[in-house]
Amino acid sequence: MILSKKIGVYLNQAHFLFKQCFLNELVKNNVDLTPEQYLLIDLLWDNGQMTQQEIADEMQKDKNSITKLIDGLQKKGYVIRQADAEDRRKNLVLVTDMGQKQKMEVTRIAIDAVDNILNGIPTDELNTVVEVLSKLNKNMKRLLKKNESE
Repeated sequence: MILSKKIGVYLNQAHFLFKQCFLNELVKNNVDLTPEQYLLIDLLWDNGQMTQQEIADEMQKDKNSITKLIDGLQKKGYVIRQADAEDRRKNLVLVTDMGQKQKMEVTRIAIDAVDNILNGIPTDELNTVVEVLSKLNKNMKRLLKKNESE
């Protein structure tokens, strides 16, 4: 298999398997979140209230996908929507008290899940992976911007 095809296949497999392993840890620890919902709530924990568009931009997902994720988190009591006082056309998404109380425990579970996935891989190799993925992201963003301007 040629190198570029191998990279595409392994990136796709790693993404799928990572989400499955992470979901298994969440379920095993009775955390009622999907991996995508975790990423969204973690973003809010780090940044505070955000508009749905800001969340979509940061997570690089379309607004409809973000709306569904927020709906799910709202039903579970993790977040609420609130009209932006400065622009009523925008909704702000805020973490509830219950969602805030879950932060430490859920973050610990997430870190443990990732540590299990990375187990046995030397730090220098992990640093190389981060470096290469960062370069891939930059290349893909550049290509997307180029395609948008054409």
